[in-house]
Amino acid sequence: MKINFIVPEISRTGGMNIIFQYANRLLERGHDVELYSPIIPFNLHKNLIKWYYFKYQVKSLLKWFRYGRRIIPKNMYPYKFKINFVPIMLNMFVRDADVSIATSWPTSYPVYNFSPSKGRKYYLIQDYEIWNANVKLVDRSYTLPLKRIVCSKHMQNLLCEKFGSESELIYIGLDRNRFYNDNKAYNNPPVITFQDHSLANKNVGSAIYTCEKLKKEYPNVKFRAFGVKKYHNLPDFVEFTENPGDDALTNIYSTSDIFLFSSRYEGFGSPPSEAMACKCAIVANKVAAIPEYSEHMKTAIHADPNDKDGLYKGAKFLLDNPVKLREISEEAYVHIRDFMNWDNSIIHFENFISK
Repeated sequence: MKINFIVPEISRTGGMNIIFQYANRLLERGHDVELYSPIIPFNLHKNLIKWYYFKYQVKSLLKWFRYGRRIIPKNMYPYKFKINFVPIMLNMFVRDADVSIATSWPTSYPVYNFSPSKGRKYYLIQDYEIWNANVKLVDRSYTLPLKRIVCSKHMQNLLCEKFGSESELIYIGLDRNRFYNDNKAYNNPPVITFQDHSLANKNVGSAIYTCEKLKKEYPNVKFRAFGVKKYHNLPDFVEFTENPGDDALTNIYSTSDIFLFSSRYEGFGSPPSEAMACKCAIVANKVAAIPEYSEHMKTAIHADPNDKDGLYKGAKFLLDNPVKLREISEEAYVHIRDFMNWDNSIIHFENFISK
């Protein structure tokens, strides 16, 4: 099949990683895959004036004129497919295909308006994308006559209950060649890690609060954070890694003992699964797909997102019970590598878009 993936822009995010995984693996299975991105990122605030985003679009355009294809971020995920940058997402700039796949709410509208020559139309939904956006248009996108694919029961239920929209549940896989730990060494004192992020739903302040409270009680424990860049004022005792590449991120997970996941809502929630695959015990708010791919007290410690001290209580339990920490780490490692299987995911995805 000729398959077109339509993205809002090229960026190193968890969601983009999943898109690249699907595209690469479909290519490996013999399909003709291309990805399309606008030179100027989509206006997330259509019909609303947001000067900060307008300036961002202008900067993106100037970068294109200066650097061309080199605007692809450093440390971008590996890819084997062709990436096309187009002035605007219209029929004339997109090749004819058997399938065209929207990958976010801004891309759902152009895919919906594509001519039949662009193939069957699908919508890969990884989250309820209401951040920094025109929420009315976000909501309307989930009712467009596109075949929807979701990554969690949480998202499937949300689309059904809120919008009356059906969707196909296809769990994403986990790159076993990227996230693994064949020789886990547990630290004494332990190392606790979390991710810094710009979005409010990531609730990074809660992770910082938890680390500060734990540091007072366990002064020898070490703390780390990572992110595309530093978005929050982190305590001096937190070691920060900016924009880690694949190997660096795997090393962060593998050499950490506890990973804190502070998000209040997500579509799936990939970082905890990555940590699990590197034998790092997770303490995670019970949101999104966390209860779908992990079990409290067996492969993870679940925290109540409405409890200010939920993450603290979970981390404290593991610090006070090192044997349980190791048991959870080892059990989670085995479980997540079986649950999140890319071979199964890509076959399911391929079969669904063939309909």
